[in-house]
Amino acid sequence: MLAGIDLGGTQVRVGLARSDGQLVASVKTRTALLGTPQGLVEWAAAEIDRHRGRQKVRSITIAAPGPIDIKRGVLVNPPNLPWENVPLAALLSRATGAKVQLANDADMAGLGEFHHGAGRGTRNMVYITWSTGVGGGLIMDGKLHRGGHGTAGEVGHMIVDPDGPLDNCGQRGCLEAMASGTAIARDTGRPAAELFAEAARGDRQARIVVERAARYMGIALISLTNVLDPEIFVIGGGISRSWKLVYPTMLETLRSSPFIKPARRPQLRRARLGDRAGQVGAVEWARINQ
Repeated sequence: MLAGIDLGGTQVRVGLARSDGQLVASVKTRTALLGTPQGLVEWAAAEIDRHRGRQKVRSITIAAPGPIDIKRGVLVNPPNLPWENVPLAALLSRATGAKVQLANDADMAGLGEFHHGAGRGTRNMVYITWSTGVGGGLIMDGKLHRGGHGTAGEVGHMIVDPDGPLDNCGQRGCLEAMASGTAIARDTGRPAAELFAEAARGDRQARIVVERAARYMGIALISLTNVLDPEIFVIGGGISRSWKLVYPTMLETLRSSPFIKPARRPQLRRARLGDRAGQVGAVEWARINQ
């Protein structure tokens, strides 16, 4: 059997699957209840053991927030977890006896959407998670593209305004600093979710803020189209729940490029798997690398 674990700052999900990737069991818990990395490992190993029956689990993938060291399987310094330099892959491997890999959570969410969600039937797809932050996963010619150092897909750190505000990454005006939920809260002094709710009710000032963020996302889509030539963009994350608010501006901005002719203009689709995308992708990666 296979297992996929989606480690988030709020929740942890574990999925068990047959060797063909078909999910047979899924459980979740709140990350805070586990307390420590060892608590996570013990809970995940126990759930895997409980649901595997008489079958051996041979391959496990952990989808984790960056930064991570993919080669060593180390969780370096995740922004929403108080854990540093944790050899998570080795710890879980010792607890389960399985091969364990650590992977970027946005990569895994993209892989999940490509194989089982909004990207099915395509070969070249860019997945963007748009929420508190902005991340991405690249599927090129049907395969996950991780780059020379395993860090490809950092969509949120594309510079869209060189005179923009300083981001936590050290750059000015990157997409995350201009369009993320964190950026919206910084600029307005109010939670992004509250602002999107008001925009949905027709508040003019809230709509201006939302459309500005969507326009910056559209600018990023133009650059990504010119560099990668994808067939489709799949947009996930919390802000994608407000699809009717952001989609028209993103599409209008993408269409405004005179260089991107209609024949090669990628489709824009909302992600379909929701919060399950990372778990589904982690199972798929475990299948590919079993």
